[in-house]
Amino acid sequence: MAEEQRGLELPGVTEEDYQSAGSKFVTFPPGAKVGDSHFLDIEIGMVDWDTPGSSMKVPITVTEEGTDKGKEEKLSFGVLPNGIWKGKEIYRAITGGDMPMKEGADGKRHPVIDPMALAGKAAVGHWQMQKGVKGGVVGAETVTYPKLVAILPAGGKPTVESLGI
Repeated sequence: MAEEQRGLELPGVTEEDYQSAGSKFVTFPPGAKVGDSHFLDIEIGMVDWDTPGSSMKVPITVTEEGTDKGKEEKLSFGVLPNGIWKGKEIYRAITGGDMPMKEGADGKRHPVIDPMALAGKAAVGHWQMQKGVKGGVVGAETVTYPKLVAILPAGGKPTVESLGI
């Protein structure tokens, strides 16, 4: 009689799942501290509403060769007067220009985002090591994790010194 393999099978995970598994977070060098920065080449996905009428999300995929290639994340920005600055910054980094304006029903001109004008464009993602509570749950343990904080123009990664960090 053949000896039966002992252990607890994980039926929800295939061998392919296991082999391709990795952290959803980008990889920082060992010993990274809160405030440290990391830059990776990215591609912009299809911009869409995050919270309709309140915020938009800019999905990205890491395109740089290495451990993080293919990882996906998003950067959100507000669409009200106090939050549009981030959208303006992101749009300029990706396209090199300002959002087009269109006259609204109120007779005033308003910014318009054409998701197709951004999708597939190359850029550089700026991640920074952050500190926060695990899962955003009040009272949970405090953890450090990399967070996408900015999208910069393609064509070269800044150095920490050039950013004044």
